[in-house]
Amino acid sequence: MNHNKERLKKIEDVLMRTMPEKSSRSWIIDAAGEGTDALSETTADIFNAPGLELLGRGGKRWRPLVMVLMGEAAGGSSLIYQLTPLVELPHNGSLIVDDIEDKSEERRGGKSVHLIYGDDLSINGGNFMYFLPTFLIDKCSLSPQLKYRLYSAYSLAMRRLHCGQGMDIQWHNNHDYIPGVEEYLQMTRFKTGCLSSLAAKVAMIEAGADEERENQAGQIWEDIGVGFQILDDVMNLSKGNPGKMRGDDIVEGKKSLPMILHCASRPGTVEKIRELFDQAGLENTVRSTDAVEKAINMMEESNSIHKAGEMGLEMLNKAKTQLNKLFPCKESTELMIGVIDSFIEKML
Repeated sequence: MNHNKERLKKIEDVLMRTMPEKSSRSWIIDAAGEGTDALSETTADIFNAPGLELLGRGGKRWRPLVMVLMGEAAGGSSLIYQLTPLVELPHNGSLIVDDIEDKSEERRGGKSVHLIYGDDLSINGGNFMYFLPTFLIDKCSLSPQLKYRLYSAYSLAMRRLHCGQGMDIQWHNNHDYIPGVEEYLQMTRFKTGCLSSLAAKVAMIEAGADEERENQAGQIWEDIGVGFQILDDVMNLSKGNPGKMRGDDIVEGKKSLPMILHCASRPGTVEKIRELFDQAGLENTVRSTDAVEKAINMMEESNSIHKAGEMGLEMLNKAKTQLNKLFPCKESTELMIGVIDSFIEKML
């Protein structure tokens, strides 16, 4: 990401202005409109605290970076930086809510936000991050027609995000149900692909591209988001995701692609793997760890983890080719492909 250091710094500055550490009267008016004199800066700082806690721990920031690079490739303006919170804030808000739903204890190397601020304030803070960045659309200098397209793209992404989370919740609450590969891919397009798709769409809209071009770019980056999620599933079961425990997807009862592929190829072991998922969800640490390792070993023996990784890589390599066709001979295209390749290296 060294080539993108200056871009990432500008993105971080915009994020901190959109959700500042210390509220001001002008920020409250931006966020909540006029007639808000009784909402004090101190009160706003309290309900912003959960979101700021997670934002302050960093993160890859690859979605807003993609928005900037796509904007450069499409011939957009520097205004695109002002719109980058449209993908980063809802992503962080979804992580806060997701950790409550999954009863996760860690996120980005620290305690999950709800364990610090409580469920109520954290749910409100996470939800606020879905809506807060829309004031940036209101304030930007684009035409009413382009603002409408931004709102339409943003609203669709938020609906898809919640459809995907709804599918995921049902699956990890019901250990008896094993979704098929197509269901998994649909859930991932909703839950993960929607924000990377939104990043590309916002960039294309700001650059003045037509809707066909907008949707084409959005589809490419939706595929990339799905590919990343598949590799994230694989990493969870191989070396573990940064800031989380190895195999915690099993503890949370998540139906990741390696587990789905295993059950499809070894139907005679479905009852056993369900039993291990149940055991992994218990509070007894020793028994939970043992169950996690046994489940991972079963998926390794069926080669399901490796197969999932191959599927993810195939999606990403195909999308890289499509990116080069969409924006050939562009420095920003090479930088986007570099971002994709850097994550592949870290995940495998």
